[in-house]
Amino acid sequence: MQAIHVISTAPFFAKNPKNRYSLDKFELYSAVLSALKWRSFGDNITLITDTRGAEYVKSLELSSVWNDIRVLIPDDLEGINPKMFWAAGKLFALRETPAPVSMIDTDFILWDRPDLPENRIVAAHRENITPSVYPDFNYFKFKRSFSMDGMNENVLPMNTAFLYLPNEDFKQYYVNRSIAFMKSALDCEDFLCYMVFAEQRLLAVCAEEFKIGSQVLMNKNELFFPQKKYSHLWGAKQIMRNDPQAMHDFCGRARERIKKEFSDYEFLIGRIEEDFFNR
Repeated sequence: MQAIHVISTAPFFAKNPKNRYSLDKFELYSAVLSALKWRSFGDNITLITDTRGAEYVKSLELSSVWNDIRVLIPDDLEGINPKMFWAAGKLFALRETPAPVSMIDTDFILWDRPDLPENRIVAAHRENITPSVYPDFNYFKFKRSFSMDGMNENVLPMNTAFLYLPNEDFKQYYVNRSIAFMKSALDCEDFLCYMVFAEQRLLAVCAEEFKIGSQVLMNKNELFFPQKKYSHLWGAKQIMRNDPQAMHDFCGRARERIKKEFSDYEFLIGRIEEDFFNR
């Protein structure tokens, strides 16, 4: 099964145009473990990125983590606002990768290989329709025409920390609708609702329209309880940014896991630590 990781630098440079691109140390360890664990199942994983993302990964000598690195994300996101649509790179990566494909966030690690059906979408979990995150459809404003007629507002969004798409026709239908929404949206300061609509709510809406089945890896409530099949940094990322001890503990566990399970890649620990030290 082909999988992809996605790194898009446009959102970073939209906020920090003069800074050097970098990922947090814990994000690098998570990406390394996510890729290596997927490869341990006997499957391939490709990093889909843009020009500066590829340069960054190669500068750290991390290229061997993935089976391949491909520069397929437009540096300018084809005019899409990178502050509003900070995950737009994922849609461009999907557009250029043939189905069947599994897209895995770099902060999501699968410790066991999931069973993936031939004719159903698989996402990480369903989302509740919380108005502050998933408002009514009439909330969205557009600078050019985008029809939302006939869309079902009641279908539950699907979280795409993990997303398996088995069907090329559906993949393109969803991706094209999402990219059209992002290009049509009126620029504003809402950096949450527009993005999760484009990526997660439209996915569920399009699946219903296309009449393709779907399932999830876990119940949303399981996110708050210990489990052994998946690790998703999710809200823990901000905790680690605010708490050096929490980051130290996570990175320590990641280093031990790499040494134990992926000893051929132990040299990467030095590259990650050196990158962090030189910032």
